[in-house]
Amino acid sequence: MRIFEDKLGTGLFFGGKDRRKAHKIPQVDLEEIPRKQKYDFWAALAKALLVFMISFGAVNGFLTAFELEYNQLLCAGSLFFFSLLLASLYETGKRWFTNLVVIGVFIIYAFVAVKWFWILNTGAYAIVNRISEVAQAYFGITDGGSYSLRINDTYLTVTSIALFVAVVLVILLVIRLQYKASLIRIFLLTFSAYIIPIYFEKTPDLLSLFLLLAGYLTIGILRIGNIRKHISGQSRQALPVGIAVAGTVILLAGLFLPQNRYRRMIPKNTNKEATDQIASDFARYGFLAFFVKHTAGGGVNHGMLMQNTMVMPDYKTDLRVRFTPYSAEPLYLKSFTGLNYEGSRWSDAALSEGQEPLLLYTQQGRKQLFEQKPEIQGRGKLELFLEDDGIKEVFFPYYTDAEMVTLDGKREEFVYYPPVRSAAVPGSEGDAPGEEYLYVPPACRSAVERICRDAGFGGNAEEIAGQVAQFFDEYYTYTLRPGYYFGTRDFISYFLAARKGYCVHFASAGTMLLRYMGVPARYVEGYVVSYTDVILDGRIMEDASYSDYYQGFSGLGETALVEVEVADDHAHAWVEIYLDGQGWVIFDPTPAAEEEEETGSFWDEFFERMNRQEGEESSQQSELNAYLNDALKGGAYTGLAVIAAILLFLGGKAGIRKYREMRLPVPERVRLEYQKMTSRLKKKDEEFRRLTTPREELDWIDAHFGIENPEEFKQEIYRIFFADQACPEAEEILKKLICLRRKIRA
Repeated sequence: MRIFEDKLGTGLFFGGKDRRKAHKIPQVDLEEIPRKQKYDFWAALAKALLVFMISFGAVNGFLTAFELEYNQLLCAGSLFFFSLLLASLYETGKRWFTNLVVIGVFIIYAFVAVKWFWILNTGAYAIVNRISEVAQAYFGITDGGSYSLRINDTYLTVTSIALFVAVVLVILLVIRLQYKASLIRIFLLTFSAYIIPIYFEKTPDLLSLFLLLAGYLTIGILRIGNIRKHISGQSRQALPVGIAVAGTVILLAGLFLPQNRYRRMIPKNTNKEATDQIASDFARYGFLAFFVKHTAGGGVNHGMLMQNTMVMPDYKTDLRVRFTPYSAEPLYLKSFTGLNYEGSRWSDAALSEGQEPLLLYTQQGRKQLFEQKPEIQGRGKLELFLEDDGIKEVFFPYYTDAEMVTLDGKREEFVYYPPVRSAAVPGSEGDAPGEEYLYVPPACRSAVERICRDAGFGGNAEEIAGQVAQFFDEYYTYTLRPGYYFGTRDFISYFLAARKGYCVHFASAGTMLLRYMGVPARYVEGYVVSYTDVILDGRIMEDASYSDYYQGFSGLGETALVEVEVADDHAHAWVEIYLDGQGWVIFDPTPAAEEEEETGSFWDEFFERMNRQEGEESSQQSELNAYLNDALKGGAYTGLAVIAAILLFLGGKAGIRKYREMRLPVPERVRLEYQKMTSRLKKKDEEFRRLTTPREELDWIDAHFGIENPEEFKQEIYRIFFADQACPEAEEILKKLICLRRKIRA
């Protein structure tokens, strides 16, 4: 046997053909080699380490990529113990005994799976929720949901499912390595888990990558040596080589291939783009997106309340809306108004009230306010372009002038008086509701009465509306996958009991809760364009004059004409309530999908978007620093190399940024220079931060720094911002801005 081991060790692994010729060692048919008779503990240990590295690297890398917390020490210790146990069993060469133990382990794990089903199930869904959360952030989804967890201790449940999956992986790896070290199959078995975090640009931790790479290299070395049987003995020699090579590769990659450069080298994957919609659906709806049949698309349903498992919009553009933003509040485009609730649908109020969708008397009152007090009421013009041939409805902005509506094929134009302020509106009593807007049908009355009693609603109309919104926000969950309910159970009663749903549920139930409490209310459907949509997706129509599209009071100051594409996921349902002195006003009881951020002025937000790419590059720089610190830890020379690389990187970034700025068109440089000046002032002064227009900001600078900027200069700034035509004075304006910034040291 000793002669055989020498031949196998020196001839096949280290020497190849030349080595065999030099020592005149004959060729050996590996398939005819008998099983080893001597137990080799070090060989078993090497194989156990190899299995542990691959299994723990796969599991730990996946979990750490999604920043899931679990007991890593317990998992690592258990995996190594189990890997050593199985490797030792296989090293004995007694297949019947080894197979019997493996079968016993599977039986024990089947018992554990049944006994601890809810722990493992909850752990799996906790991981799915985290993946869904990352996917929603990746796609910018704000209306997704998550699975409810039966056990709240995610640390325990994730640790349990990680152990369960990892042990099964160890068994499969030991079996695979014992008979055939197929690198491709082992790679597919273990690295497949990394596809999900890599897809969403989540990076596994460096330790896991190192363990996996070292394991794959070791198996590759074994495959190069054409080892088919008795791999354990060869692992003793191949494993140190694999570990050393893996460490060298990662070290060199950290030095010469920084993470941000690597990302730029990888071309955009067209296959990934093709799967984005599938991944986006999973982020919103979970596994149900692939199996359920009870779904509904987005858009307006004309008061139909369907028993769908989920809503699945197609996210294709339905409308293009052009308007001048006047408030940080959403723009509501109204189409359908519900009058009577009939259990599974709302009747159309327009059929019985004619001009009701236009809110005729309230609109006339706001028109009168504008004509008398334009400082508290504005007037706007809105253009709407229909992109979907299937849309037959007309969508009105609130308080549209019935005499100033233009319907021209796929283009519609409206003159309207937006609800910027809650002011007393003369004549709004003409829209006073009848008793039908207080009616609660018997089908849902008991459920509505119970909620109102338990919640303790009370006060005037506005106070009750606020209490209803708060109640929904605290005790109900917004989700596009509320689940399918069977039978003839009342739609509102079901929602009030299930406590989860989307806007149609909240608006329908909210209407009934308000009616029961004596507040006239009605159900409304249409489209909503949020201020965030305007900032992130809006396109400024620079060839348009602001005064042609808006006059009077604006909460945002003088903005610009903006075009926003509106898809069917912007379809929404809300409530109108009647307030004495104000008429019918918007009340939206649907909880926000995520916490709303504080918004700044309109132009500040656009400046921020313009410079967002530069900010993202700065973020990548921070990631690079962390990556290098992790990859190149240890040693004074390494630290000096990192510092030098960072300094060179920062210097290069500054030079590149300056070079890019110099290549910008002069008007863009003027805007950028103005933004730099105002952003620094806003960091220093609370009063300046509350200003919303360039006019106010320049006047403030004059007053606080004793500078007299001529009126012509301020007009030139406005022309640069809002006019599309070439400005011959742009170079001179830029010089003046630079001088002004130096004077105030901003």
